[in-house]
Order: sequence, then structure tokens, then C-alpha cells
Amino acid sequence: MKLGILGATGWVGQALGLRLIAQGWAESDLVLSNRRASRAAYGAGVVWGDAAAVSAAEVILITVRPEDFPVPGFDPGDRLVISFMTMWTLEKLRRLYPAARIVRAMPNGAAPVGRSYTPWVGEVGAEDAALVGRVLASIGGQDRVADEDQLDYLAALSGSGSAYPALMAQAMLRDALAWGLPDRVARAAVEAVICGSAPFLEGKMGEVGAILDVYRGYKGVTAAGLDAAEPGLSRAISDALAAATAKAKALGQ
Repeated sequence: MKLGILGATGWVGQALGLRLIAQGWAESDLVLSNRRASRAAYGAGVVWGDAAAVSAAEVILITVRPEDFPVPGFDPGDRLVISFMTMWTLEKLRRLYPAARIVRAMPNGAAPVGRSYTPWVGEVGAEDAALVGRVLASIGGQDRVADEDQLDYLAALSGSGSAYPALMAQAMLRDALAWGLPDRVARAAVEAVICGSAPFLEGKMGEVGAILDVYRGYKGVTAAGLDAAEPGLSRAISDALAAATAKAKALGQ
């Protein structure tokens, strides 16, 4: 099956292309186009072409920057199209390509290492849905969601990738340095919290309440910190996700 990637050297397009190859997709069945970055990451077996050549593939991934779309010469006909662009809603894409079977997907920054979580939406049948799932599984976990409202919210949540952990790390680091800790010690301590705790929490999202209850049960140092942080932190996260979701919706207007 020929798979075309429009924007194959961007971070999303290249992550998808290289990981599909690594998982067994034949290089000769990839039809790629790009405008900017080097093609050196790919092997000699892939096929490079223009937007019209990508349009002829059976499955087409649109991974160009939204401001660079539409691309001259691109016309997918009635083929399966997976768009990874913000701003371009299903309605907008259908106006351009009424015969195409279109879905939208929203990966995050962990795609190149196969750790993305990618929700997607689109009115397609079971066969197409299975193919979408196969493509997205190359970069991590994936789920089909009910509508674009849910996709907009998940663009704000899972689409943020490491942004919010990085923000927490920055706040902790600033506080540690303000207490007079040496830079090396402050960085090591914050990294232990942000990075060292991730494997412990992986697969336990249904248990986070119980985990917090254990910490609170000791009635010690961490419990005091949790009691002080939770009301403001919960509000701040809700406000952040509301603002980010509103931005995602506004981009699609």
C-alpha cells in the first residue's frame, strides 16, 4: 500500500515516516514531499515527489505547517487523508476535498521516540479506522474520539507534551535556587522529582488519588506541601487547559 506524506521532513512527518519504516513499512511504498529540511534522515529506497505524486498514494498524511496549506498540486480525490494540522477543521478540509475520507489527528512532541498519545476524529468506516490506528500506533498510543470539541481539548491536554512538567520544573528550580541551593544540587533535586517519578506513575493514572492519600496519610512534610498546593494548583491547571482549548477552537474559526 502506497502511503504519501506531505511535509515528510517536519517533526511530525519525519517521526511518522521513520517509525513506519522501522516497523516494517516498505521504503519503496512511501511517497514523500518536502519544502524545507534535509532529506538525509531517510534511506535511498523512499520515493520523493511533489504534491501531485503524494496525492496519488492510497493513504495520505498531511503534516505541513497549517499556514503553508493548501499546497499547490495537492488533490487527494476519494482517498484516505490523515491531517495533523491545527486550524484546518474537518469542515474546512471537506470543503476543499469533498470526496476524500478525512480524519484529523493531534500528536505531541514525544512522537519521534514513539511515546506520543494521539487522539483522532473522523467519519470513516471500520477498515479505514483500523488503518488510521496502525499508522498512529507507529508513534505511540492512539484513540478515536467523538468529535472535534474533544480533539480541541486533547490538543490542550495531551498535545502539550512535556510543557506543563517543564513549567513545574521551572517553578521548582527557581524556588530551590531562591533558597540558596547550589545550582547543581537544585537541578538534580528537581530532575529527581520530574523525571524520576514518571516511571513510578506510568500505568497508574487510575490510582493517583490513592497514591496522594498515602502521602497525606503520613501527615508529614509532603502532606503539608500537598495541602498548601492542591487548591491553587488545581485551579491553575483548569484555567490553563481552558485557555489552551479556547485557543485551539479559535484557530479553527
